[in-house]
Amino acid sequence: MLDSRTFCRKFLVGVKRQVLLSLLLLASVVYAGQAFAQSKKVTITNQSMTMADVVHEVEKQTGYMFVYNNKDVDLSKVIKVDVKELSVADLLTKLFKPAGISYQMNGNNILLVTSSSQKSNSSNAGSGKETHRKQIEGTVKDKNGEPIIGAGIKVRGGKGVGTVTNIEGAFKLDVPDNASLEVSYIGYTSQIVKTGDQKTFNIVLQEDNKLLEEVVVVGYGNQKRINVAGSVASVKGDDLIKSPVSTVSNALSGKMPGLVTLQSSGLPGSDGATMKIRGFDAPLVLIDGSEGDISTVDANEIESVSILKDASASIYGARAGNGVILITTKRGVKGKPTLTLNTSFTWQGITDMPKMASAGQMAELAREGHLQSGQPEATAPYTEEVIKKYYDGTDPQYPNTDWYRLLIRDWAPQQQHNLAIRGGSDNIKFYGFLGYLNQETLFKRSDASYRRYNIRGSIDAKITDDLSASMDFSLVVGERNYTQRDMNANLWSDFWNTSPMYPDHFPDLGKVPFAEGGGTGGAHITTNRSLSGYNDTRSQETRFTGELRYDFPFLKGLQAKTRIDYLQTYATQKIFQKPVPFWKYDHAAQKYTLAGSFGSSASLGYILPNDRRMIYQTSLEYKKVLKEIHDINVLALFEATDYYSSRILANRSNFLTPAIDEMLAGSTEGMTNGAATTEMGRMSWVGRFNYTLMSRYILDATLRADASAKFPKESRWGYFPSVSLAWRINEEAFMKQIKDLDALKLRLSYGTSGNDNVGNFAYLAGYDIMGATDGGSYIFGSTKKAGIWPKGLANPDLTWEKLKIYNAGFDVSFWKGLLYGSFEIFYRKRTGIPGTRLITLPSTFGATLPQENLNSTSTRGFELTVASNGRVGELGWDVSANVSWARSKWDYYEEPDYTDPDQRRINRRTGQWTDRQFGYIAEGLFGSQEEIDNLPYNQDKRNNTTLRPGDVRYRDVNGDKVIDWKDEVEIGKGTIPTWFAGFNPTLHYKGFDLSLAFQGAFGFDIIASLGGQTENYFNARWTPQNNDRNALIPRVGGNSGNTHTSTYWLVPGNYVRWKSFTLSYTFKHAILKTANINSIRLFFSGSNLYTWSKLKKYGLDPEMPSGRGGLYYPQQRNLSIGATVIF
Repeated sequence: MLDSRTFCRKFLVGVKRQVLLSLLLLASVVYAGQAFAQSKKVTITNQSMTMADVVHEVEKQTGYMFVYNNKDVDLSKVIKVDVKELSVADLLTKLFKPAGISYQMNGNNILLVTSSSQKSNSSNAGSGKETHRKQIEGTVKDKNGEPIIGAGIKVRGGKGVGTVTNIEGAFKLDVPDNASLEVSYIGYTSQIVKTGDQKTFNIVLQEDNKLLEEVVVVGYGNQKRINVAGSVASVKGDDLIKSPVSTVSNALSGKMPGLVTLQSSGLPGSDGATMKIRGFDAPLVLIDGSEGDISTVDANEIESVSILKDASASIYGARAGNGVILITTKRGVKGKPTLTLNTSFTWQGITDMPKMASAGQMAELAREGHLQSGQPEATAPYTEEVIKKYYDGTDPQYPNTDWYRLLIRDWAPQQQHNLAIRGGSDNIKFYGFLGYLNQETLFKRSDASYRRYNIRGSIDAKITDDLSASMDFSLVVGERNYTQRDMNANLWSDFWNTSPMYPDHFPDLGKVPFAEGGGTGGAHITTNRSLSGYNDTRSQETRFTGELRYDFPFLKGLQAKTRIDYLQTYATQKIFQKPVPFWKYDHAAQKYTLAGSFGSSASLGYILPNDRRMIYQTSLEYKKVLKEIHDINVLALFEATDYYSSRILANRSNFLTPAIDEMLAGSTEGMTNGAATTEMGRMSWVGRFNYTLMSRYILDATLRADASAKFPKESRWGYFPSVSLAWRINEEAFMKQIKDLDALKLRLSYGTSGNDNVGNFAYLAGYDIMGATDGGSYIFGSTKKAGIWPKGLANPDLTWEKLKIYNAGFDVSFWKGLLYGSFEIFYRKRTGIPGTRLITLPSTFGATLPQENLNSTSTRGFELTVASNGRVGELGWDVSANVSWARSKWDYYEEPDYTDPDQRRINRRTGQWTDRQFGYIAEGLFGSQEEIDNLPYNQDKRNNTTLRPGDVRYRDVNGDKVIDWKDEVEIGKGTIPTWFAGFNPTLHYKGFDLSLAFQGAFGFDIIASLGGQTENYFNARWTPQNNDRNALIPRVGGNSGNTHTSTYWLVPGNYVRWKSFTLSYTFKHAILKTANINSIRLFFSGSNLYTWSKLKKYGLDPEMPSGRGGLYYPQQRNLSIGATVIF
């Protein structure tokens, strides 16, 4: 017989198996007393309710708690209940017995079972062909010998044959001879039991200690997650590759609280992705411990990603104040070699982009703007008859060209393939990876694309019992084949300025039509690489890392390590522009007229960057656990980093022929060239002390001293200490009574770090060298001569920018991880931000002032994560949601001492949020001339004589009868999102996996920008006919006052994006073994599938670059199919 304490504990653990909707109700009675009188009475007056509602009502009135298997016990039936002061036993007998449900009472707990489940369960045997059967019985207990209530006992392959353990942990089951049982329970490792000739079983389930044993990467090492005292979030590499991604930054979207990833472009190889931790500036990215470029990493190479958000980042000192992203790539493991092949094919389409206006709409807008600006109809650019011809588009003299259809593909292909091998023995482990990515662009008439080749290899070798070594090699080759015009900006300006009122071809196909294009002739010219030229970049990043580790035999736990990391990156960028004459054609006269040319002659430019970095590290680390009470880890490390960077530039024009794209074909007259070389270095000492007492009390302390060559000797060193404390309060004796609580850890931290993000050697006075072909050269007579000129004043007191960050939070887990989460608040103070002092100097001073450590900001915010991980039968789930808020304020900003109150209100930054914006308050559009005539103030400073119906009306805020800058007020919620959220549900059922990801940003407003070349603009404008005072676009041809920054153009930037969807099935059939295949996973996935945003009515994506409207390469919606085969 179980004592009441043991019984209550096992019962509470069993409750987590039940319906999740009762979770909070069950938790509210966890602390009820240990014994309840069997004579508790229940009153339920004349109600129709489900049996489940009856159970909940009984629990609420009596304190009893129910356990049942919701697969076997159906409580959905609606019954009528009308009882008064009836005992629980009588109530259950009266209501449940007719439904075939019986109960067992033990103390304050009630186990509900069906009548059939108390028998031999032979009825559950199914219709198999087995003729020999037997009845088995047994118990399921934990390692302490205590029964597990509600554990599942299932016959493998038995078509539903199974049962659950009762309140004593016992079970009976009728099974076929030689059957195998699968015994499972949430929070425990499932076990397979072969029955053989046995009939009685005593099964012991082991706790699933994955949570306890999980290791996360932290600064210069790793720690068990339960012993981490700082704010560290992590994600496994397998979670990043559920759907194919071209960049790791996109895969991280919404995955971890505090990490914000925004994609401002869809250009292959340059998607404009930015990552911020807690809204700070760009974080430090470390790949296998050394600084690297996240855009060059293939997500399939990654083992895990961790982000350090508080004092835990201080150990990296310089530039770690914005947080640190730690990427750990895969390595060899002990075991038989496995070969993994991934292949996927993707179709890329545009998420949101305005639709181009037709020729008729463009003509109508031009006429409308002319007339509504007060000009005579006789001088209007188009007549009504001509406009109709443009709408019709059949007359070749009045074309209606759909440039979008002619130039933009609906879907651009992408393919990604990689092959990895992994394995090893006790003495040597190895890993190899080959990756290939090919992304094509959206333009039909261009072969622009991006290709990336990844090669990685690593070997971990045990040379002797005490000496081991690791070697890593990686090579990344990138090929960006772009158009000569910037594909992220200028090319899209060309596109939107390409007029549909011009044809795409002439009778003479050898002549290129003019279509405006902002002076380039049109996007049909600039998107065509073979016609107008190209901008090609070939880059290569080579990295080698070698590491030796020596474990001292005379002192166990003491290890010395030395490490060298070498990185070289070089590239060749070749920009070739061809001249393209463009023409106009008069169909009536059948005459061609030269309209201009895209470039006057062929020109070629080269940019040859070459960067090297060498990191040397040596460290001594001691790890010791004393009597399982004291866990000590001490690290001392020295690090030196050397940077070298060079650039060579050259340009020639006036080529003999555009058919030769080599420098020798260009003219030496007017040629330019240049070069620059930069060297820089840092030196650091690092100390770390980790101490855990009794697995409860955790102390992490670090001290880093950094010396940067960017600062003078007197202020070269920066010292950055940190301390983090954690208390695993659930390990305390007084918390043991809360049996459904797995973990509760309280965390508190303080850390400092620095930033040396200033120009090299700004503390030294000196001169810049200007070549003879540079714009700053000197002219003697008619000859340009190289020369030098002063750099400006030096600042010998320039030093580190300093950051302090405070963090407090907790991590909690219930019911073996069924429900877990974390919450934290933070505050960061940033001082010594470089700025230029505002002082008045005489015009004869002749030098620029140097930067000083002047400005300061502060950021505050919080993060919340809630997640659930569990399994019921064949259905498993892993669901997480996170939300964060952060906002920054200028604590001090070097600025004038404003005396005018309005200047101080609008322009002063000190003490204000960093993302404020000011503008006028708009009160809709003027609806009539009478409204304008009766306006009680002067809006246009011309007594309102330039105003017309359809213009924006502004509010006279200060009541001075004039609209001017003094009427500007703070508008909107800020220009930067302050709230971010992510939701990532994953479901597993047998071999099926369904993964979704959603990302949201809130709490900000943007200025919507629509060009007049879009159909959205045409449809949303104000006209005299609709006279819509709330139209999205004011009158065409309106005065410049309509474009003032105001609430009229302000649109909430809030959005929720369905970031990804993946449905996959994994085959693990025995027949695959005959082909030496372990598994095959097939998947269908999509990314950027849909966005809920008020910007949709403008045809704009909420992650577009600020103020760019449609003038950028749009974000991409991707659909993919693929397979993963493991040999």
